[in-house]
Amino acid sequence: MSESYQIALITLGIVALVLLIVVLLYAINAYRRIGIVAKKADYLVEDLTYKSEMLMPTFDAVSKLTKYTDLLEKYVNNRTPFAYDYIKKDKPSKITHKKENKTKKKSNKSSRSGK
Repeated sequence: MSESYQIALITLGIVALVLLIVVLLYAINAYRRIGIVAKKADYLVEDLTYKSEMLMPTFDAVSKLTKYTDLLEKYVNNRTPFAYDYIKKDKPSKITHKKENKTKKKSNKSSRSGK
């Protein structure tokens, strides 16, 4: 082998070794970041599980309360339909009363000016 050929192989080996070290450092850093993300995801799942376990009794209570109100509404509707119809009846709002009063005042003024 010639001397220039040996120098080229040694240089190529050194470059390959440097590239291998850079790739290994990058892989170590990437695996570290993946571990951090996995740990954060685990904390998130654990937190959501804990919160859902705390909220579950609230949802159960709301569900039972809804069932009881539905039963009460059916009972009231079957026993006293006149009271249920009275409660269910839509009442005019205050805004319509104000509008009606304004239109009445305008019609009263127009009827007075006509006399």
